[in-house]
Amino acid sequence: MAARPKKEFTVTVNYPTKENQEEFDNRAARAVAKILYTSLPSDTIDEIIELYKERKLQSV
Repeated sequence: MAARPKKEFTVTVNYPTKENQEEFDNRAARAVAKILYTSLPSDTIDEIIELYKERKLQSV
């Protein structure tokens, strides 16, 4: 039995420019929020937000 040939893929990663960084961040945040909303209860999401705020304040 012959082995199947490996498929090769070309992957292009487009990074946002400095002008589009804020829009990119907003889209990413919306995507994460949508996933969290559909998979976690609201209490857990609130805890995640609080942890994020605490860590952000500590890093500043």
